[in-house]
Formats: sequence, C-alpha cells, structure tokens
Amino acid sequence: MNQLPPPDPRTRIGWDYAGFWPRFFARVGDSVVAMIYASPVLVGGIFLVALGVRNCDTTENGITCTGDQIRWTPIGLGIVAIVAGVVVALVVPIRWIAKHGAGPVGRRLRVRVVCQRSMLPIGTGRAIGRTLGSALSGWCFYLGYLWMLWDSEKQTWHDKMVSSVVIRA
Repeated sequence: MNQLPPPDPRTRIGWDYAGFWPRFFARVGDSVVAMIYASPVLVGGIFLVALGVRNCDTTENGITCTGDQIRWTPIGLGIVAIVAGVVVALVVPIRWIAKHGAGPVGRRLRVRVVCQRSMLPIGTGRAIGRTLGSALSGWCFYLGYLWMLWDSEKQTWHDKMVSSVVIRA
C-alpha cells in the first residue's frame, strides 16, 4: 500500500485538520478512559469517608454525628484519596497530549494535537496551557470550542493559545 509523504510543516500542504465530531468523540472517549484510571482511587476515597461516619445516626432528614462517632483518620485519608483521584484524572490526559498528541481513543480515531510549526507533540508545558485554556473555551457558552467551525485551520481558542492544531494522522 502506497503511503503519502508526511505533510510539510512549512507549507501546511497535506494537512488534514480534524473536524468537530472526531475531536468530540476523541475528547469524550479519552476522558472516560482517564476516569477509569482514576476510579479505583476515587472509589477508595469515598469508601474511607463513609467508613469514618458509619457510626453516625441517620434519619430521613439527614445524618447527625457527635464528636465521638466520627473517625477522623479514615475521613482524612479518604479526602486525600479523592483529591489524588481528581489529580490523576487531570494529569493523565495532559500526559497523553504532551507525549503522543492524543489519548488512546484519540489515537484510535487518528486525531492528534500537534505543534502548528513543527507538527510534533506539543510537550508538557503547552499541554497544561491547552488544558487550562480549554476551561476558558468552555466558560463563554462553549464559544471557544465552536470557534473551530469557522476557523480556516479548525483551531479552538485553546489551540490558538498554545499554537497547536488538531490533525487527522
């Protein structure tokens, strides 16, 4: 099977920018996989917090606890585990984008985030910036995400912030 030569980053000839739906499914799928990675830690944290308040009295209006009914060690460990699970859920996708340009679902769908100039993965610093920028893109009624629908290079606001493009590779 004949393969085409790789696109030339200087001329951008041969670049196939990823459209809305492939990017959407890659993002959702990679988020689900990241949550699967983080779920054992999150579930363990929730279990520990529940273990710390299991001796409390329950009524139909809620839970009431006195100071001697609360076990603070499992609650504290549970909170630490929940925070660690959230960090894992955030860091894993950043690492995927930084190193490979996409997570496992994005790679399956042939969607890659690359540097606009070199066509290489964007690295950790820019992946963190892109993740923070994606929050900004969503705050304005998702206008930053929808921007790709009329941009010539199909860039969202967070792509523009870190000089990245999303291509079909």
